[in-house]
Amino acid sequence: MKIKRNAGNSSLMIRMIDVVFILLFGFIAVSQISRAEQIDPAKSTEAEDDAPKGAEIVIIGVRTDGTYSAEGGEETFRSTSSLRRYLKRRNAEIRSQGKKMGVRIRANFDAPTKRALAAAKVCKELGIPKGLDVIKVRGQ
Repeated sequence: MKIKRNAGNSSLMIRMIDVVFILLFGFIAVSQISRAEQIDPAKSTEAEDDAPKGAEIVIIGVRTDGTYSAEGGEETFRSTSSLRRYLKRRNAEIRSQGKKMGVRIRANFDAPTKRALAAAKVCKELGIPKGLDVIKVRGQ
């Protein structure tokens, strides 16, 4: 006894998949993609609230390549441990003058987020008030 296979059902299934894909691409082509509204990020006020008037704010930059900079770019740090040593030293210097220290972490918009958060974690471990800004440098 021979069993005949019905080839018509498999070709019907292939045609059904073709129709579904054509419909899917049609919906994608006609759908309207709206632009997201610009969202203004919340501004961190931790450094200003904790630091009294006359406190010294140290700016730490997070560059696109993931390195940190301080002193207007004159100091560069490749790791959080070297950043930690720098912040400890600066905190000791500023406290010896009778002031408090705050840190502003300024990350470039395309800098690795984990590096900016690592800098914030170092500040938290050292007990230094910090704030985080994300900026776009002109010309980049």
